[in-house]
Amino acid sequence: MSPTVNQAPALLSDLDLQTTLRALAKKAANTPLQSRFNLDPNRAATLSGELGPLFVDYAKHHLDTDIITSLCELARQRGLEQQFNALRAGAKLNNTEDRSANYPSLRRWASDGANPSQQDPAIAAMYEAMENLVTAIHSGAHRSSTGKAFTDVVNIGIGGSDFGPRLVCDALANQGLGSLRPHFAANIDPSVMTEILATVPAETTLFVVASKSFGTQETRCNAQAARTWLQASLGREDVSDHFVAVSSKPEAAMAFGIREQYILAVPEWVGGRFSVWSGFGLTVALCAGMNSFCALLKGGYAVDQHVEQQPLEKNIPVILGMLDLWYRNAWGMTSQAVLPYEHHLKLLPIYLQQLFMESAGKSVKADGSPLNNATGGVIWGTEGTNGQHSFHQLLHQGSDAIPCDFIASLSSHNPIGEQHQALLANCFGQSLTLMQGQTAADIEGNLVASGMKADAAAQLAQHKAMPGNRPSTTILMNKLDAESLGALIALYEYRLFAASFVWGINPFDQWGVELGKQISQSLMSTLSGNSDDNNPALDSSTAQLIARYQQAQNN
Repeated sequence: MSPTVNQAPALLSDLDLQTTLRALAKKAANTPLQSRFNLDPNRAATLSGELGPLFVDYAKHHLDTDIITSLCELARQRGLEQQFNALRAGAKLNNTEDRSANYPSLRRWASDGANPSQQDPAIAAMYEAMENLVTAIHSGAHRSSTGKAFTDVVNIGIGGSDFGPRLVCDALANQGLGSLRPHFAANIDPSVMTEILATVPAETTLFVVASKSFGTQETRCNAQAARTWLQASLGREDVSDHFVAVSSKPEAAMAFGIREQYILAVPEWVGGRFSVWSGFGLTVALCAGMNSFCALLKGGYAVDQHVEQQPLEKNIPVILGMLDLWYRNAWGMTSQAVLPYEHHLKLLPIYLQQLFMESAGKSVKADGSPLNNATGGVIWGTEGTNGQHSFHQLLHQGSDAIPCDFIASLSSHNPIGEQHQALLANCFGQSLTLMQGQTAADIEGNLVASGMKADAAAQLAQHKAMPGNRPSTTILMNKLDAESLGALIALYEYRLFAASFVWGINPFDQWGVELGKQISQSLMSTLSGNSDDNNPALDSSTAQLIARYQQAQNN
């Protein structure tokens, strides 16, 4: 039976959406960003707001209140409000897999006002089992096979089972929240496990095998390598005390050899790139503490409340999502830079690459019909101020305008002199320069005033001029902690959902990932030489690459 499409009917056609967006962009482009600030002294206060523990300033965008009203009206006419209601109600918005995507229900569990009678029993049971497992390990009730308390945790997973826990653990690493040291193994490259196993003590290392299906090749291979290493290092066959699993397929984890009482079951509908809110956050709870994990949920819940309660025109994630869509479809902007001026958010751009590019990298709508417009875009970036010495040249003077997100903490966990102040000065200065720019005429005048000859000044000014008028968002938190991080992740999720629902795509599946997995599995026997070298299914290029691999193994 075909899966049911749970999308509200669009009241505005794709063509009308594109026509309206382009007309709106053409009109908006007539007023430079600098002029918008000159025309409206209250602009910054109007186009910014609190979002839980976050402050979001979106004043440096090609926006005014009339444009916001128009974009939000387009969102209404594309059924965005109905889609958000369906999301919260647990409708099967992931129609191609016949699954719900009710991620707000995960975060509701940790809210102060949550009513236990309204909670999903499966979610409550998952968190209760998670808390019990964390307590047992922290208290020493559950120990290694040699009777010692655990000191290290190796999270074995890939994709969403890795990016989320890795991001959160790294973000909270300098806050002294836990005694267990986290390590992460994702890539199937044998160097990854080899190097981790060379640094952790066999007697006191716990492995969290995180796999929704428990069939992911990379995860199973790395878990098997860990077990073989433990057996050899400890001189015993049974090393099951060193393994716990997180999966929606407990029976598969048991078949792998993990004891039933050490398996944390997660609902089937929980998707990988949204799974850090679920039992897949076990490594976070083990290494940063259950309280920190609950604070992460609480931060996300604050954003849930904002999205549910605020009208679209005051709904910060919706406004940012509509900007993403508008810039992509009417301004021709194909990428987005994420620039955290916070060392412990250095993994955020990588996390967001999966969140956005796996979700919005679609060429058909949720009903299977072809898209008539572009979706998604490239997400990239790195921590400030490092990026200023690598790619900011392109941001300021490159031929493409690239919207930027600047993210910063107002205070540091590790203050040294005026270094944090300098960090923020750079952060604020970069967004100001992108917006304001500097004309060749101004630069030429300054050069001449400094004593340079007019001809040389005129020529050099052309190289130094910056067009400005380039949009950015600034997101601030008082100090990076679990609650602020939870709000930040949820903000980006809803921003993605808003754009995706207006585009009409399903942001919850990722079929484009599957074919490559299947083909790699089929090539395993070919690489080992156990199949016909003249396989007609292989093109000459792939056959040549395989032959060179086989030759290298025989040398």
